[in-house]
Amino acid sequence: MAMDGYLPPQLMINSPEGGSSGREKASTSSRSGKLDVIHMERNRREKMTEFYNILHSLVPNLFPKATRTRIIDETIKHIKHLEDVIMALDKQKAAAVGGTTTGRAMKLRPEGGSTIQVAASGITTFFGIRSPARPRLASRVLEVFEKHKAEVLSTTVACNDGVVSMTVTSAVLEQEVVEKIKGEIINI
Repeated sequence: MAMDGYLPPQLMINSPEGGSSGREKASTSSRSGKLDVIHMERNRREKMTEFYNILHSLVPNLFPKATRTRIIDETIKHIKHLEDVIMALDKQKAAAVGGTTTGRAMKLRPEGGSTIQVAASGITTFFGIRSPARPRLASRVLEVFEKHKAEVLSTTVACNDGVVSMTVTSAVLEQEVVEKIKGEIINI
């Protein structure tokens, strides 16, 4: 045996003198339980982040670095807007099927031209574009960015009542390039 009553830890556990105590087993079990909880919490947070990223990609007109609160607020607004659109389309469908007219023609194209808003934040430039709906509008806008060798990071396009709302997020651009892009898009 060991000198002066000292036993190495591996001998204490297996030796009849040292034995394995219930406290050691409980603390090992407790540590294992804590690690399981930490692992479950980490998985939950990762899943929530994944859900927020998916939601962010589905809602139009959100800045790339939108906060979670902003994502939820804009999602609620977007869902309410879509519900209103569905109700309006249902009314139009009922009127068309019934053969009756409401006495008002539906406005397909907005009056006026395109508008563009540009904002720069950090390493990105954000372009907000509203324009009357036209064939190939989105592809023409993206061709302008390609022509000026502007790296497009993300794009969203939505159309409502003949008006196209488009957001284009690109890597930061020089002011001169931004002005050229704006000028070309406004003339599309």
